Amino acid sequence: MTRLPITTDLIHSLVGEVAPLVEGLTRWPLETAALNVRVLPRDRGYEEIVLRRMGAVGIPVDETAPRNLIERLVEYAFEHNVAGGYEPSRGELMLVRENVDDSNLDGLRVVVGHELVHRGQHLMHPELFARVDSVTREAFELMAGGGGGFEAIVEKLKKVQSIMTLLESHAVYVQEKLRQTRFPEAEIETHHGLTALLFRFLAGAKMAQYRAGIPKVAAAVAAGNVDALYAQLKSG
Repeated sequence: MTRLPITTDLIHSLVGEVAPLVEGLTRWPLETAALNVRVLPRDRGYEEIVLRRMGAVGIPVDETAPRNLIERLVEYAFEHNVAGGYEPSRGELMLVRENVDDSNLDGLRVVVGHELVHRGQHLMHPELFARVDSVTREAFELMAGGGGGFEAIVEKLKKVQSIMTLLESHAVYVQEKLRQTRFPEAEIETHHGLTALLFRFLAGAKMAQYRAGIPKVAAAVAAGNVDALYAQLKSG
């Protein structure tokens, strides 16, 4: 299969096609006129998606600082496997060129749909994103201050586990619904070999956890009250 020429213009075009479908499935306005779109080279994926997210949370980040072995492994696995991300602080949808250009156009539409769900979540339920940011910052401060150890950090992050599960499970639900109902020929680039193995080792359990909420999302969608799931988390 010929590699797709992943350009900003192409992604803008696909956003225009897919956004009405996502709005129909979520019943949320996506305000795409104000959406920024950026195509990243693979060697900037970690910096632009992960480190910039940390900076937006309020965690001091020095992109030029040397990274230890674990950090380099995480960066390598991330940059060779993650298709893209949505950065709420900038209202920006990002795709990593080399990780999606082996998809077909329908596959790319499905990937864009997933990230557009995250935009809708942030526009409709910003309080949940603010809570995740606050807990993430507190966890970093614990780590930086040596005030609790690994167990304390894990316990801190568990406070937003249910939020992260809903955010990702809902996005995956919509992604799969788009594939089933509109883009059955979608082919999304998959990765094999050492980098894929490393990514599954580092993030497999977390990704499986995110998908664990799909049955609850599906039931809420069928009942016409998916926003009730978000309301429960706001009051919890």
